[in-house]
Amino acid sequence: MGMMEKVSCASCGSEWECPTGCGFMHGNLERVAVLYPEDVQKEIDNCTNGEKFPWFDFAYRLSYCRNCNTIESIPYLKTGSVHTAFAGKCAKCGQDVQLIENIENLPCPVCHKKGLSKAETGTWD
Repeated sequence: MGMMEKVSCASCGSEWECPTGCGFMHGNLERVAVLYPEDVQKEIDNCTNGEKFPWFDFAYRLSYCRNCNTIESIPYLKTGSVHTAFAGKCAKCGQDVQLIENIENLPCPVCHKKGLSKAETGTWD
């Protein structure tokens, strides 16, 4: 079951509500692969070498887009014998994003001051 996380800025009051983790429908690689563009779906398929039950790890993760200064959740998948990673693009502008590892070190995209925090606000599936 996934978590809903609220990212907020103590300085300006900006907030982002983001789903993280995964749900029941993400237990199947084919269902996860459709979250990516067709060219990435082909790469994912190539990484599994035609295995009937390929290894994979999937979750929605918090990310930051430097291009449009937004915080959002993106699909993040690791699969294949060499654990190739596939990260989604920014839903707003389509550019690459940076995964957020430590929210406290990231400046607010709105006011550019440090002081972001996150809190779990619920669950989703």
